[in-house]
Amino acid sequence: MHDNNTVQQLSDALNELLNAYDKLKNENTNLQEENTNKDNKISELEARNRDLEDQIEQLTDTTEQHTSEIDTMLGRIKTILDDTNKQEEVVPEESSSMEQNSLPSAEDEELLDIISVTEEEFTVQEQTTMDIEEEEEKAKPNSDKEIDLGRMQSLLNGFNN
Repeated sequence: MHDNNTVQQLSDALNELLNAYDKLKNENTNLQEENTNKDNKISELEARNRDLEDQIEQLTDTTEQHTSEIDTMLGRIKTILDDTNKQEEVVPEESSSMEQNSLPSAEDEELLDIISVTEEEFTVQEQTTMDIEEEEEKAKPNSDKEIDLGRMQSLLNGFNN
């Protein structure tokens, strides 16, 4: 009877070990699935981050291009207006007094409209550029706060000339 009791105890212990093994195996499987899900999520976030960085770069490039184009257009418009003003100064006083009494020409109004719209667009793009630059500066390390000796030297040389 003593052997029977010992066999029963060994059987119970073996069953308990098998149950514990199955439980650990299930937990391990669950942890592996969770780990795989988290790895997938990390990959998705990294891909999304790369896409956002590419979009920021494209927007920065586009903004810089638009700013350059607007500067060029403003320069041309100012040149046209300066040429127009110089031509008006050459006209005799009688004709200039007649022009003052008449309404502004359609070309002048169109140029003024173009200038105002262009300046508004330039202001919006300039603000966007400043916002993007602020974000980039926040991401940069503090190395910008260091003194650039080469730049200071070139500035000082510029003052000496």
